[in-house]
Amino acid sequence: MIYLEKNHFIGEGEIRFCYEHPLNDQFCVKIPRVETTRDYTEKELKYFKKLSKRSKVNFQFPFYADFRQEIDTNLGLGQVFDLVRDETTNEISKTLEYYLTKDNSIDDNKLEDALKILKKQMIKHKVFTRDLRARNICCRIKNDGTVELVIVDGIGHRDFFPFADWFYYFSKKKVNRTFKKWHFDSIEDQRKYLKI
Repeated sequence: MIYLEKNHFIGEGEIRFCYEHPLNDQFCVKIPRVETTRDYTEKELKYFKKLSKRSKVNFQFPFYADFRQEIDTNLGLGQVFDLVRDETTNEISKTLEYYLTKDNSIDDNKLEDALKILKKQMIKHKVFTRDLRARNICCRIKNDGTVELVIVDGIGHRDFFPFADWFYYFSKKKVNRTFKKWHFDSIEDQRKYLKI
């Protein structure tokens, strides 16, 4: 069992609380809220298990925070995921929502390029999200000044017939629909959406 303290707390979402792993700063531990059903967690972990069977050597970069294992904590059963950190400072990367609403230090052109690359990676490797929100995407700042967008929550889908998992044509259509639904046709489109 590991012990999570207040100083390990990173943030919270609608489904879980997120803590820095106290024994390894490259990972985080997510603790489901009381109202989050085990069934929800099981479905997510099942999707990650499917992803784990794929080769990641062709990934341009790790564009989603991968699931590692489940562990017992003083706050209950938690799920361990990769923790996204900036290369420049080793600080925990901020979300895309943060940079679009509170800090304009990253040029929109860099974010636009990163968004296009993320989309291509999702289509090519057939990785999907239930909700592509800006708060579920971290901006990893690289040493060369570029930015990588990494999905940290919401990975998976609920398709009964998962054609998108098998065929590029359906994969592309599904990712395009997701980007349109969540107003990610452009960075400016997303910024306007966040202001609504």
